[in-house]
Amino acid sequence: ERVYLIRRGAVRLSRVYESGEEITVALLRENSLFGVLSLLTGHRSDRFYHAIAFTRVEMVTAPAASVRAAIEADTTVGLRLLQGLSSRILQTETMIETLTHRDMSSRLVSFLLVLCRDFGVPDELGITIDLRLS
Repeated sequence: ERVYLIRRGAVRLSRVYESGEEITVALLRENSLFGVLSLLTGHRSDRFYHAIAFTRVEMVTAPAASVRAAIEADTTVGLRLLQGLSSRILQTETMIETLTHRDMSSRLVSFLLVLCRDFGVPDELGITIDLRLS
């Protein structure tokens, strides 16, 4: 029912399944959107996610109906939304590629490279990924 835009920080989106297993579905950073499924389908989603902040987070939130009205009034809003969704699709495809067809050490290296690209902060020793991950 609401759309969320991360202005600053990093957030992990996960789903908890009936078995109690929790699966991370996305790692989001600045200028990432979530909560847009109901906006696009026009129906309330039955998919519920946990959003957990990795860092201090600043977010902007708006009712889905307001965002939909803004898209209809200004095509640049729709274009920005499409860019954000395209980025999420690319991240999902990269994670699928990372998790398939490789041994464990290769998956770990690929995942660390993704984290470096998306969340890394260069410093004098290399790149720091300042996220608390297990």
